[in-house]
Amino acid sequence: MSSLERSKVAVNTFRRIVSELKKSKGHLSRDSPEFRFILDQMRNHQVTQKLNCKSPNEMEHLADTYATYLNSTRYLAELQERYRGGERSVSESANLVGLQLPKEAC
Repeated sequence: MSSLERSKVAVNTFRRIVSELKKSKGHLSRDSPEFRFILDQMRNHQVTQKLNCKSPNEMEHLADTYATYLNSTRYLAELQERYRGGERSVSESANLVGLQLPKEAC
């Protein structure tokens, strides 16, 4: 993989991380400590990745893994909120699994 292709992958991974942080926090400004840290790490590892890592794209893989972790964590929170425990009515439980209750005759 050429360095140009690797840089495209790194930029896309950076965008994924920032996007996931925006979704989880609601807002992420360019002045926030999280954004500055990620930007600094991506810049610092442009050269050191080629010198110190065992594989040429080890840091990109690590960043991609972190982006996937952020996405999965956010998705888990959504699922837990959607299917949270607690008391539900019979009709809510039936709707949850795709069933409908028969109409009650008065």
